Amino acid sequence: MPHGQLNIFNWAGVNGDAFDLFGVSLSDGAISTLLAPPAAKERVSNESRLENGKRVDIQAPTHFQARELTLEMHLIANTFEEFLSRWRAFLAAITATGQGIILRYMVYGQQMEFRLQYLSATQFGVYNGQLGKFAVRFIERSPNNGVVSMTLNNPNDSEEGEE
Repeated sequence: MPHGQLNIFNWAGVNGDAFDLFGVSLSDGAISTLLAPPAAKERVSNESRLENGKRVDIQAPTHFQARELTLEMHLIANTFEEFLSRWRAFLAAITATGQGIILRYMVYGQQMEFRLQYLSATQFGVYNGQLGKFAVRFIERSPNNGVVSMTLNNPNDSEEGEE
């Protein structure tokens, strides 16, 4: 699986490459989790005892449920003290505001953007005090048109993506 560049933005001033800032990178398979489509909401319907079957509004567009994502990540540091410092800074960055974070992931020459809110960190393990492996659960409240809140921007285009 590919490794891409992970950028984290929040409304408390964190803005940049997660590896440079915190030593954090996504594990293999994260792209599969990020690209998994959200579930559709049930269509508006009406079932009457006076009619056979069920009436379903097939004219309305499909809307999507919020989805929970679990992203496996690694944190790398040179010492245990640096490890703890980076972990605390990373946790502060992803939990800083109720607005959540914007996670930008560049892979295969494409930039994908997801708006996520922190739920919990699970499966935490530290190896030699310098490598951590953990899973972070996020919620994506408002998937957009079946392609999550993802926007694809070609980095060679002159226009900037919307914030």
